[in-house]
Amino acid sequence: GGHEIRALDAMAGRLSFQAALERVAEIGPDLIVSLVGQASLANDLGFFARLKAGFPRARLIVSGDAGFDDTEKLLRENRSIDAVLLDYVSRRWLPYMEKAYDKAADIAFLDGGRYRARRSAPAREYSIGLPRHGLFPYRKYRMPFARALPYAGVATDFGCPFKCGFCLTGRLPYKLRPVAEVVGELEYLKKLGIRYFSFGDQTFGADRQRTENLLSAMIGKGLDLPWACFARADLLDEPAVKLMRRAGCDLAMIGVESGDQGLLDRYGKGLTIGRIREAFALCRRLGIRTVATFILGLPGEIRETAERTVRLALELDPDFASFNAAVAKPLTPLAAEARLRGWLRPGPADQSGSSNLATGNAGPEAVEAWVKKAARRFYLRPGYLMRRLMSMSSFTELGINLAEAAALLRGGTRP
Repeated sequence: GGHEIRALDAMAGRLSFQAALERVAEIGPDLIVSLVGQASLANDLGFFARLKAGFPRARLIVSGDAGFDDTEKLLRENRSIDAVLLDYVSRRWLPYMEKAYDKAADIAFLDGGRYRARRSAPAREYSIGLPRHGLFPYRKYRMPFARALPYAGVATDFGCPFKCGFCLTGRLPYKLRPVAEVVGELEYLKKLGIRYFSFGDQTFGADRQRTENLLSAMIGKGLDLPWACFARADLLDEPAVKLMRRAGCDLAMIGVESGDQGLLDRYGKGLTIGRIREAFALCRRLGIRTVATFILGLPGEIRETAERTVRLALELDPDFASFNAAVAKPLTPLAAEARLRGWLRPGPADQSGSSNLATGNAGPEAVEAWVKKAARRFYLRPGYLMRRLMSMSSFTELGINLAEAAALLRGGTRP
C-alpha cells in the first residue's frame, strides 16, 4: 500500500512550538521528515525533543545542512532524531520506511547502536516526479525580488559542479533532473495560478546544452511566466542571456562574493572582477534585472578589502545587493581550515549577519558591523531609492519592496 502524505509549514503559518505540536497531533503521523538548519540548530533540536516526547512511536528523519556536520555525532547526541537524509532527491532511502535497513541507501541511522550510512553510486540524473505544491500554503510564499504573486520555487538540478571553498553545494553530487519533468512542473504551476517562480539551482545553466534544451522547451510551451535564477558571471555570455530573456528570465542573482581579487582566488571562485563587470553590464543591456551577492569576513578580509567590496557593489549598481557574513559550512574547505586554525566560534551562525568565524584579521562583531554598514550604504542612496520607486510595475511589487525596506531600517542587512 501507499502512504498518505501531509505537509506542515510552521514557518509560513507562523506557528509556535505548541501550535505546531497540536497540528502534528491532529495528523498522528507514523513518520516525520523535517528540515534542520545550521543557523537554527538549537531551536530545531529543542523542537525535535518535544516532538519525540509527544509522539514516541513516530520515526523522525531530518534533512538539511546541519545533518552533514558530523552526522554520527548528531544522531548519538540527539536520540529524538532517528535518521538523517544524505541526499534528499534520492529514492534509495525509502526501504528504511519499511525497516528494510540492508536495502536502504543515502540515509544515516543507528541500528542497535551501530552507525549505518551508505551512499548510492553517483548518478547523472535524478527524478522526483511532480512535486505536490498544493500540499503547502503556497499562496503565503514570498520572494523579495518577485514582481508578482503567488510565487513558487523549482529545482532543475542537485549539487553544483563548481567548487568554491566556502560553499556546501559544490560538495554534493551534481546531477540533473529531466527537462520534460521540469517543464511538466512549470505547466502545473501555471495551472495552479503561480505568477512568478525561481529556479533553486545554485548555479543555473552549469550544463550548457541541457540548459539550452530546457529554455527552448519553455519557449516552445509558451509558458510566459517571469522567473529568477542564481547564476555565475562566466556562464552569462550574450547567447545564453538572450535565450534566458526569451524564456522569461526577469532576474539573475549573481555571486560576486568580494571586490578583492586575492580573496576570490584564495577561495576558488574561478572568476575575475573584470568578467563580473561584463556580466552585469550584459544583463542590464538585455533587460534582465540583477542581484549581486557578497560575502564579508572571509579569512584574510581586512577593512580595506571590505571597502573594495562595497565600492564594487556601488560600481556594478545592480537592482539589489545582498551582503552576507562569512559562515564556515559543513564539508567545505573553509570549515576545515577554520577548525585547523581554531577560528570556529560556538553558537548559531546566519549569513544574513552572524558569522561563526573569529580570525586574526576580523572578529564576528566587526564583520557584522561591515555587513550592516554595506547594506545601508547601498540601499540608502537617494538616487537608488528614486530608481526603485520608478521601476515598480505593480502594487504587489510595491508592497513587497516596502516590507523589505522596513526590515532593512529595523536593522536587517539584505532584502
